[in-house]
Amino acid sequence: MKKISTVFLCYVLIILAKTLVFGMEDGQNHSTDITSDKMTYTGKENLVIFSGNVHVVRPDFELWSDELHVFLKPGQENDLPGQQENIEKILARGEVLIRSDGRDGHSDLLTYSPDTGIARLEGSPRLVEGQNSVEGETIILNMNENTSEVLGGPEKRVRVIFHSDSETRE
Repeated sequence: MKKISTVFLCYVLIILAKTLVFGMEDGQNHSTDITSDKMTYTGKENLVIFSGNVHVVRPDFELWSDELHVFLKPGQENDLPGQQENIEKILARGEVLIRSDGRDGHSDLLTYSPDTGIARLEGSPRLVEGQNSVEGETIILNMNENTSEVLGGPEKRVRVIFHSDSETRE
């Protein structure tokens, strides 16, 4: 059986993270198409809520969830929520699926802060590429630092499944 180095595993997690979580690090403007059954804007809370069969389409990824909460920064209530610099935090809830370049991320809750570049997947989080996967109780992805952390807990331990097409001899 092929041995997997910790460095290689971290590299795979970072690549998954960069392509799955909003892919906004390139600084380019992208069109964002959001469809849902309902949209609610609450100016007092600087909050836009998309609910019911939410589907977000961008050139670099797709996201599905039951709800998507976009928290705008104070003073940004008249600006478009699709512009990253105006967003304080994004919450996707309920059967969250992110898909990019044949890679999938699953969780019950995804929290993303554009300012810190940190995404937190909770509620049975799992990252999948082909037959390879990693899961735990919480997955924390730091896009700015290029790091990832998979945490186990009382409900679920960290589990990594890696399949190799060919066996190598050392």
